[in-house]
Amino acid sequence: MSLKKLLSFSMLTFCSSFTIQAGEWQTIPVPDSMEVTLPGGEQKTIQPSCAMDEIPVPGPDGIPVMLPNDFRFYFQPGDSDNLLIFLQGGGACWNDATCVDSLVLQQDGNPQSRPTYNPSIYTENDPRQVGGIFNDEREDNPFRDWNKVFVPYCSGDLHVGSSDNVYTDSTGAITGQPGAPVLIKHRGHDNVMAVREWLKTNYPGRTPRSVLVSGSSAGGYGATLNYPYFESVFTRSRTALLSDGAMGVMTQGFVDDVLTEGGPWNLEASLPRQYKRMLGRFYAFSLNNQLMKTLTYQYPFDRFAQYSTGLDAVQIQFFKIADQIDRGNLDPASWKLSESEFLYFLTWHFRMATSINTISAFTWNYQYYLGEGTCHTVLTDFCEQTELPVSSPSPFFNEKSAEGVAFKDWLYDFATKRYFRENSVSYTN
Repeated sequence: MSLKKLLSFSMLTFCSSFTIQAGEWQTIPVPDSMEVTLPGGEQKTIQPSCAMDEIPVPGPDGIPVMLPNDFRFYFQPGDSDNLLIFLQGGGACWNDATCVDSLVLQQDGNPQSRPTYNPSIYTENDPRQVGGIFNDEREDNPFRDWNKVFVPYCSGDLHVGSSDNVYTDSTGAITGQPGAPVLIKHRGHDNVMAVREWLKTNYPGRTPRSVLVSGSSAGGYGATLNYPYFESVFTRSRTALLSDGAMGVMTQGFVDDVLTEGGPWNLEASLPRQYKRMLGRFYAFSLNNQLMKTLTYQYPFDRFAQYSTGLDAVQIQFFKIADQIDRGNLDPASWKLSESEFLYFLTWHFRMATSINTISAFTWNYQYYLGEGTCHTVLTDFCEQTELPVSSPSPFFNEKSAEGVAFKDWLYDFATKRYFRENSVSYTN
């Protein structure tokens, strides 16, 4: 079976020309290669890209056609002097099983049977379709008048890779040839640096009063790991980080395979110095603590927060996937998470809760919002579209399961209040 038949991605409208007006999203094209300046002043050549150069999308007659899968991002000018930078999620891949074999999983909208990552710029990567914090039609959205940058995710590397990696199609299900090579471009870091370069030279107006760097799922990790790069652009602003649905509960095997020098994403060439020096010294049981404490100590006058539900099904799913790979199970069809696998749920919850409480106890500029249930992420309508009935409201506007505190108001206060006040809230177990 060909790749065209296996992958059916919905094409979103792409506008190559636009007129800048307040409230209108503009698409920012990105060249295949460009020079950028790093925070230390050194020059670097980057190659922004999605995982695949071409991707199949449904044609007019229903037959898939191949279209260029070029990376681009989006900017929406607002009426305020505040800026929201959001990194989209979409899984991750780091070996043959996740980067190639998982692509054969059925595309039925169920997060438990999706490929482990999204390689397409066309799918789930348009801010006009993700809802949540980007729904400007709702007057109760406290971020509706903010300037917004939306960074798509199509590289499978948590927005931090800078490598072209060849994986093997072991069964031939993708290429039609068992053992054939498949080139995957992990260029998430290059994509982020292209956005950063644009912000340095094109962001209109004066220095933003408040900057909220945020991301959901893989984008939550991307926002955390790339925070120093964005912070260095807006050093005079009140800067904050919200990591949504990215609590760092993974296995030691994943940490050893990925968060190390010589790994599939070439992190030694991409991470900011705060994290680069930690490669090979990350530990699964303290990963979230290491990631967040590094920032809270490095930037004592900035503020940091995390959101999760207590039993986030998608995060637990990835915890199981990593564990199964560590055990030698490389069959993606067998990775589906079952409600009966309570040990995965209990282990993930215990490690997540221990982490956020420890960070909160030993830092002064960190807080968390722990909601009830299994929903994955709160900033967009991902949970509504994939886990709950269609009639279910967006978690962003209706999340108040933690001590009755409305999440949208909690986040707005966190991002804008002049003085930081630790206000962690959690649902009642």
